[in-house]
Amino acid sequence: MTRTALFETTAADHGCGCVPAPAEPDPAMTADIIQARAIAEGLAEFGIGPARWSAAYDPEAAAVALRVDTPRGLYALTIPQPGQPFPVRHRGERIGALDCRRTYGTADSYTAALFAAFLRDRAALDIPGKDVCLPRNMV
Repeated sequence: MTRTALFETTAADHGCGCVPAPAEPDPAMTADIIQARAIAEGLAEFGIGPARWSAAYDPEAAAVALRVDTPRGLYALTIPQPGQPFPVRHRGERIGALDCRRTYGTADSYTAALFAAFLRDRAALDIPGKDVCLPRNMV
């Protein structure tokens, strides 16, 4: 074996070292991102469109997070392990959790409604058409 052949084998197996090799996609993380996006789709009912949210891995929380841009800053709903409640973070700190757990029976739309209510209760979200009390049938 020549020195060139050894280099070619090493370069093919490990890369050149100047660019990190892409990691294998983690099926659990992929499932968490899909769930975060499904929850975000449920937020559309409350006026939070795709321009105001993102779903990605959060290294601080060591989990996938659904981030929502509000007038009071970014809020992040972290996707927990199965059986655990959904924690909510603001400015990197955990500030609470939703009143539901990640189970097979918990609908993503229900989680979205709870997250929207959590944001509304902290004055971070005005739900259009639902926060207005208009008098009707007044003479």
